[in-house]
Amino acid sequence: MLEAFRAHIEAISKEDGTHKFSLDSVLEMGEGQKALELLHNALKAQKQIILGGDYDCDGMSGTALALYFFKEVLNYPNINYIIPRRNTDSYGMSVALLEAYATKKRFVKTSYNARGEVIGGQALDFNNSLFITIDNGATIPDEVCAFLHVHNTPLILSDHHEFLEGRIPACDAFVHPLLSSKHPFKGISGACVGYLFLLAYAKHYGVKMRLDHLQYLQVLAGLSTIADMMDLSTPYNRQLVQRMDCTLRTAMPNSLKALYLAQKYQNPYKLSTLAWDIIPLINAVGRLDGIEGFCHCNLVVDLLATREANPTYAALLVQTNQKRKECIQEIKKTLQPTKKGPLIYAGGHIPRGVLGMLANQFLEMGGVVALCWRYENESIEASLRAKEADLMQILAHLKDKGIGVQGGGHKQACGLVFANENEFQQALEFLGQAHAF
Repeated sequence: MLEAFRAHIEAISKEDGTHKFSLDSVLEMGEGQKALELLHNALKAQKQIILGGDYDCDGMSGTALALYFFKEVLNYPNINYIIPRRNTDSYGMSVALLEAYATKKRFVKTSYNARGEVIGGQALDFNNSLFITIDNGATIPDEVCAFLHVHNTPLILSDHHEFLEGRIPACDAFVHPLLSSKHPFKGISGACVGYLFLLAYAKHYGVKMRLDHLQYLQVLAGLSTIADMMDLSTPYNRQLVQRMDCTLRTAMPNSLKALYLAQKYQNPYKLSTLAWDIIPLINAVGRLDGIEGFCHCNLVVDLLATREANPTYAALLVQTNQKRKECIQEIKKTLQPTKKGPLIYAGGHIPRGVLGMLANQFLEMGGVVALCWRYENESIEASLRAKEADLMQILAHLKDKGIGVQGGGHKQACGLVFANENEFQQALEFLGQAHAF
C-alpha cells in the first residue's frame, strides 16, 4: 500500500489548471451557511472558540490549522482546544472528556520542557462559547450537544468520517462532504474540511489574508491529505498537495524545518517521502498519548500552530517516535499472527494507540484484510486495515449478520469495538471466509 502511494505521489506532474473551485461550494457541504453565521456571531460577540480535535495527524494538523487561522489571520486570541487521549479516552468527543476539563481535572494551555514534563495550564470554562469539531464529531453522542447547550455553547460539527448507521449527531450546524453531492470536494481530509470552511468564512465576510498565511494553511491541509492517504487522483486533493509541495520546496516554514533538523538522519525534503520523514513523528505522539511518561497531542498542535521553529518540541517528537518504534518491536515479539483465508490477525494486551500500526504491518505479510485487537474490560477493540476491500461495507455486513459491533473510519482503515468475546469470534469466522470480500 505504501509503495503504491509513493509511486502515485511521484507521478504527480504540473498542475493542469483545468479544474476551478469556488469556495461558495463549501456552503453545499451540509449546513455551511448556518455554520458561517454561527461563527460570525460568536466572533462579533467576542466569545471563546473551543476546538475539539482528533489524535491522528489529520486531526492535530487540522486543529493547528484552525488555531493559526484565528490567531494569525483574524488576530483573535480567545481560543482554546481539547483533544482526547487515545489510550485512555473514548474516540471522539464525549461528556466524560468535557467534564474532565469543566471540573479542572484537565487543563488547556499546558506546555513542555526539554524533558517532556508538563508546565503550567489553565482551566477551561465552557460557558457562552462556540464549540467546533475538527476531523471529529461524526460519531459523538447527542449528550455532548446537550452538555454544551447547558453551558449556552452551540456546536458546529466539522468532519469527514462516515456517520454511524447514517445518523447525524445532534449539533447546531454541520459541515461534512458526505452530506451532499453538489460540491467538488469529495474525499477530502478532516483538516481540509476545516480549512475550506475557514476560507469560506474569510471570503464571505471580507477577511483580507496575506499570501504567506494562505500558504501555511495549505501546508497543514496538504499534510493531513497525505497523512490520511486521501485519494490524490481527485482534482482538489491533487492541486492542494501540489501547492503544499511548492511551498515546502521553496520556503519551508521554520516549524517543519525544525522537525527535519531534529532527526538523526537529516533527509532533505521530498514530497514522495513526506509520509516517512515527518508524519510518523506527528502520529507517534497521538499513538502513545495517555500512556504515562508521554506527552499529550497539544505538543504537536502547538508546534504546528505557528510557522516559527520550536527545537525543543521538535526534539520531543523525534524521541517519541523512537520510543514508538521500540514499543512496537517489543509487542511484535509476543505476537504470532494467524492467517485465516483472506484474513490475518493477532492481538492481546496491547496499547490502543499501536493497533493500527500493527495491523498495517500484518497486512504486508499477506492477506486481504489485517486485524489487530485488544481487550477493553469485557469488550474487544480492533483496528482493521485493507489494501483493496471496502471496510465500511464489511462493517455493514457484520451488522447485517447480527454481530454486536460498533465502529467507523475509512474504506481502508477503521476501528471496531465488539461487545464481547463471542461477537468477536463470530466476526473472525466471517472475515476468514473468501466470500466476505
